[in-house]
Amino acid sequence: GGVGGGGGGSQYAHRLAQATSYLKPHIRQIASALRFAVEAHDGQVRRSGEPFVTHPIEVALILASLRMDAATVIAGLLHDTVEDCEHVTIHDLRTRFGNEVARIVEGETKVSKLHTTGNKKFDQRMNTRSMLLAMAEDWRIIVVKLADRLHNMRTLGAMPVEKQRRIAAETLDVFVPLARTLGIQALEDELRQLSLRTFAHVVDVQLAQPIGQGRTQLERLLEDDYVLRTRRVGPRLLQHRVAWDAHSLAWLSSRNMLPAF
Repeated sequence: GGVGGGGGGSQYAHRLAQATSYLKPHIRQIASALRFAVEAHDGQVRRSGEPFVTHPIEVALILASLRMDAATVIAGLLHDTVEDCEHVTIHDLRTRFGNEVARIVEGETKVSKLHTTGNKKFDQRMNTRSMLLAMAEDWRIIVVKLADRLHNMRTLGAMPVEKQRRIAAETLDVFVPLARTLGIQALEDELRQLSLRTFAHVVDVQLAQPIGQGRTQLERLLEDDYVLRTRRVGPRLLQHRVAWDAHSLAWLSSRNMLPAF
């Protein structure tokens, strides 16, 4: 059903095949992951009314535009399956798609809504801490999370206004500085632009206040949170930046976009 059948499905399969043409040896596994995602999310619908699976597919397309490896693109396609589909487990993904994919998806699942005490500020802080701990393990977990947030920001209009503001504020406070820390400028710029556009529609002094002033929530947590400091998450994120820079250089040189030395 949904995206899997008919015109929409073949259109997405074609777009994904084109976007991942740089991953030729893995094309069959990517197609298999697409089918898996379509079946797993069958019947699920986004708030916009679109089949839910359009979201993980768009996330995978963003990851492909960053020339991420096959494990990351496949993890993008599957990143919501364990959390949102009762019948899918991490073990299923490990068996079918291998350890790397399972580890990235597990990292994504860990960083989804964990704390719901009713105290929104506390919950968000704890969720962000959990997210940063998972991300410290593998830089690709961060890139999938940023791509996930970017597609959610692109489609934010379907949400109630109050939720739009909350998500935009969190994006400016956590995800924009995270993209900046990693050095992924394309994601940083678009996330900031979409967040500020959300605020442009609302006059909200309280939420607009922190923008560009003082430390971001990300900086406060990395510098002040005992658990994150003990686990050296800040320095590990900076090491991830080295990994991203190496990835970008390899990608640019493969396209002959680097000056000859």
